Amino acid sequence: MLTINDLMNPNIKDKESELELPEFTYLRDINLEDFDSVIHKYVNVVDKKRNIVGAVKTERLRYLISKQRENILTQVLDTMKNGFVAIDRDSRIFYVNHAYGQILNINISKILGRYLSIIEPEATLLNVLKTKKSQHVNNQFIKSIGTYVDINTHPLMDGDEMVGAYSIFTDVTDVNELHKEVKRISAVAEEYGKQVKAEKFLAKNKIIGESKIYLDCVNKALKVANTDMMVLLMGENGTGKEIIANVIKSHCARKNKPFITVNCSAIPESLIESELFGYEEGSFTGASKGGKMGKFELADGGTLFMDEIGDMPYQMQAKLLRVLQEGEIEKVGRQNNIPIDVRVIAATNKPLEQMVKEGAFREDLYYRLNVVSIHIPALRERGNDMLLLTDYFLERYCKKYERDLKIDRAVYQIFLAYDWPGNVRELQNTIESAVVLCDGELITIGDLPESMNAKEVQAAEIKLPDSKKYVMQFDTLKEEVENFEKNVILQTINYFDGNKQKAMEQLGVPKRTFYRKVANFGTKTK
Repeated sequence: MLTINDLMNPNIKDKESELELPEFTYLRDINLEDFDSVIHKYVNVVDKKRNIVGAVKTERLRYLISKQRENILTQVLDTMKNGFVAIDRDSRIFYVNHAYGQILNINISKILGRYLSIIEPEATLLNVLKTKKSQHVNNQFIKSIGTYVDINTHPLMDGDEMVGAYSIFTDVTDVNELHKEVKRISAVAEEYGKQVKAEKFLAKNKIIGESKIYLDCVNKALKVANTDMMVLLMGENGTGKEIIANVIKSHCARKNKPFITVNCSAIPESLIESELFGYEEGSFTGASKGGKMGKFELADGGTLFMDEIGDMPYQMQAKLLRVLQEGEIEKVGRQNNIPIDVRVIAATNKPLEQMVKEGAFREDLYYRLNVVSIHIPALRERGNDMLLLTDYFLERYCKKYERDLKIDRAVYQIFLAYDWPGNVRELQNTIESAVVLCDGELITIGDLPESMNAKEVQAAEIKLPDSKKYVMQFDTLKEEVENFEKNVILQTINYFDGNKQKAMEQLGVPKRTFYRKVANFGTKTK
């Protein structure tokens, strides 16, 4: 049977397999005179092959006993709520209290007697051995267990000689999270104040459109809404990418969480990093007192809509990619990263794939953002939706400006011939302008912007499948629109030799709407 004297004899070789230390880890609680009985209980030689039951390396026991005899730990109270760990000058751990194990969620028996330089080579405590100076770290986030701690490290002195170092860990997770949440909510409220007008519009605005190409776009958005997948919205300016972004947001699990928007093209290049990631107080000249939270922190737990992502400076693209991959942000002027949980919806009117080939946009970022891509169709691709949107905006702005107006049939003809480079936004602005400028009760060509009054626009032919121009019959507006629709649908059917399916796909009209209109014409087709 091994005795305490055997354990303290360095000539005894340790051949046992190492297992966890038993419950008597805290050797200071054991009378050294009674240690033989402890050894008898936990270190039992079963046979000549030295099969050990519940054994630990005798070398580790010797080390811990020797440290107990040095009486270095008399200054430490086992009842303290803060975590405490002590190492010798060789970085070997000789003391850990109960609170340390609880705060860091580790089994202290697995680290006692081991070298900190091997277990955690980046530990702040090791710097104290080199510098012999105390160090303090506030709000250190331990990612593996999701805990924030304040760390105070100090040299352990015996007179003028440094014999080791120790760290005191304070769990500040609850306080830190509460402070962070209060600060974030305040900033979110301020951010929402800037968006209140847009939010009211989106809440009241109904999705206008019945063309197949647009309905397919909306359906795709609804399918990916209830996931955390990144979405890339692509389309020309004015197609309504922000509306599709809100469709996704309002139907996802984060719908009651923050929804923060940022226009990447509207922020100066010198400020975009601090706008996205925030900054600490005093990080640069002119920095606000108390620092500032960036868009990512404001959106924590919710959704961040990054519009005009194609205009982001190339240098910032690498930092954005790291944030999307790691789920952490680095504030300007802060050493420690901050974990965030944000769903990103990006939008652009730029040809990102072409920009990647030209070296203007990072390929890795493009594929990171482009998990699901949704193309927002241009207004000229949406067929009859233009007429629906025209009527919608006319009613809206007549109500806003207390007018009772109608649109001249010639204006509809120009609208149908016009290419609408500004898409829905241009149509909306055109109708609002016409409602304000109209002197009579009928919006005419003279009320339209100059770009739409050009002779080439007025003379433009309405492009039908057989290139025939629609002839105005000068009926009422309702009859004129119905006659135009009938003419377009019938000529398209004839163009495809009576094949309704092809005609319906060409015009982008939903099946029910198409057959209802054809039935109203009272004609027979193949």
